[in-house]
This record gives sequence, structure tokens and C-alpha cells, in this order.
Amino acid sequence: MENENMNGGNNSGIKERVTIYVVAQAADVSLATVSRVINHRPNVTKETREKVEAAIARLGYRPSALAQGLARSKTTNIGILMPDNFYVYTSNMLNGMVKVAKTYGYQTDLFVTGPNQSDAMKTIEKLISSHVDGAVIYDDQLSTDEIMTIQNYKIPLIIIGHEMKGNALGSIVMDYKTALISYLTKHFNENTAEDIVFLKSEGDGILMEDLRESVANFCKDKNMKFSTLDIIASYSRLYEEKMGEFIEQNGKKGHFFIAARDSLAAAICNYCTDNGISVPEDNEVMSIIGTKYSSICRPQISSMDLDMAWVGQIAMRMVTKLLGDGLAEENKVWRFSTKVIERNSTKKDSSK
Repeated sequence: MENENMNGGNNSGIKERVTIYVVAQAADVSLATVSRVINHRPNVTKETREKVEAAIARLGYRPSALAQGLARSKTTNIGILMPDNFYVYTSNMLNGMVKVAKTYGYQTDLFVTGPNQSDAMKTIEKLISSHVDGAVIYDDQLSTDEIMTIQNYKIPLIIIGHEMKGNALGSIVMDYKTALISYLTKHFNENTAEDIVFLKSEGDGILMEDLRESVANFCKDKNMKFSTLDIIASYSRLYEEKMGEFIEQNGKKGHFFIAARDSLAAAICNYCTDNGISVPEDNEVMSIIGTKYSSICRPQISSMDLDMAWVGQIAMRMVTKLLGDGLAEENKVWRFSTKVIERNSTKKDSSK
């Protein structure tokens, strides 16, 4: 039994892990029914029991302690794979996942990936060997091939940040680009800046890379100057070193800064304020990912709004569907749109 990858080929070379989910799928029954058969429980018809037993024999399935415990009300185990750079927004997402898991009586195990590919693959191997029943993955630096390594073991997956779907595979897409480009188009029809400066750090991931490219193309179409400011993703390093270097080389005024997170946007605002540079009159600043800090900073930071706790809740809910009756084809990709919340770090549009 092979699973087709996203390009229509076969993912071979990796031994398939037969889980209770695979048995349920092969027998066309629920997980609970397979569990009742394994544990010799009543309330299963002879025909259904024989069908499940035939699937078990055909697949060579050996029940794990977890599978044998399902009928005795033991918890289902869900793996959560996330990067080790725990920011406020990733913590909010994780809280959303755990909240839903608790509601369903599921146990969650957290698997944390490091900054390089070798470490990420070791973490993926740990997730696979832990025999989780399903998993939610949010790591913006994982490639499609790395994600499909997990899928090859028939583990039901929900991926956050990559658009993917397949057998026991769904995803959540967070659309920042549409709202960002729409905002910039309207904003620069009414305001001017010498350039747009997009902060760049090594661990930004696919989302920020795509947004940087989109903003660069926007600037090209508008005949505006676009530049990147290479940083280490640290408030103190940005405030104490990089901003001073940038201002010395490029001047104090006329810049529109875009940061990945509001903590970095705050470093820019604070540097400007402490050095007699006005925000937003001299320089404008916005953050892609906004948290509560966007509102408590002074000036308050314009940022993009997306409830990450809700993203986490939906992701975990999708896993529960995969573990049950499955997700309908039209529900395998969930799209979240975003919007720009204008605060005091950018000039207000006249229509506001």
C-alpha cells in the first residue's frame, strides 16, 4: 500500500508503519470499531468483526498498547511538532491546540525542531517512533519532502503553513500576502516613502521569504526602492547595533520598515524615539505578525491580525476529524485571511 506524493509519484524506500488508523481505513470502519475488535468487546456484528480481522491479518497489524487501550477509555496520542523559537504567537497557537485536545480527552506530546535540517530530521524520527496516532506540524522551515517523510508512515497529519492535501493529510493556509499588498497599494497611493525596508533573518522561513518577494515585486511595479535589512532576530541586537548602522548609511528619514514580528518592530520604534526620529512622521513601521505587544508598545504598532490560538484550535479539530470519519475533500485545506490593523506607527490613510 503506497501513498502518492504531491507530484504524483510514489514515496518508496521508507517502510510503511501499519497503525490502527490504516486498519480502520482498510476495513472501512471507525477507530473505535477496530479497538472493540482488538479488545474482544461486544456491540460489533459478526460481519464487521470478520472484516476487521481480515484487514488485520492482511496488513500484518500488531496492536500497540495504545490501540488496545482505546476501548478502555485511554487517551489518543497527538504529536505536535513546532520550532524551538517560541514566540508569543507560537505559544498562542500551541495553547489553542492543547485546549481542543483536552476537550476530546487526547494526550499531546510536543516535539521541538532545531535550527538546522539535521536536527529537524532527528525530531521527525522521534515523532514517528513515538507511535502517535496523529500529528499537527507547524515549522515554517520544513520542506514538503520532509513533511512527506512523516506521511509515508501513514500518520494522519495537519500541516500549518503549507498547502497540502491527500489521504489522511490536510493543511491550514495563512494568507498574509493578499491583505499586505492591498494595504501597501492603498497606503502608497496617499503617502510617500524613499524606500520599503523588509527585515530579514536566517530563521524567517517560507512565509517571510514569500512576503519579501511579493513586496519586492510591489516596489518594482511602483518604481519604489526596496531593500532588506539583514539582522539577527533579537530585539537588543537590532536596537543596539543594526538600526544605528542602517540610519548612518541610509539617513534618518523616509523609510517604511516591515518586520516579521512586533517585538522587532518595537526595537525600531524605540530606537527612533530615543534618537529624536519621529514615528510615523519620519519613518513608518509595521509588523507582519501582531500580538498583544502591538497594542501596548508606544507608539502602538500597525500589524496584521490573525488569531493564532484559533488557528491552533482548528488544526487540532481537523486532526480529530482525520482520526474519526475523515475529512471531506473540500475540507482538507482551511484558509485563514488576515487584515492590517492600522495603529500609530504608520500614517493614517485619509479614508480612515
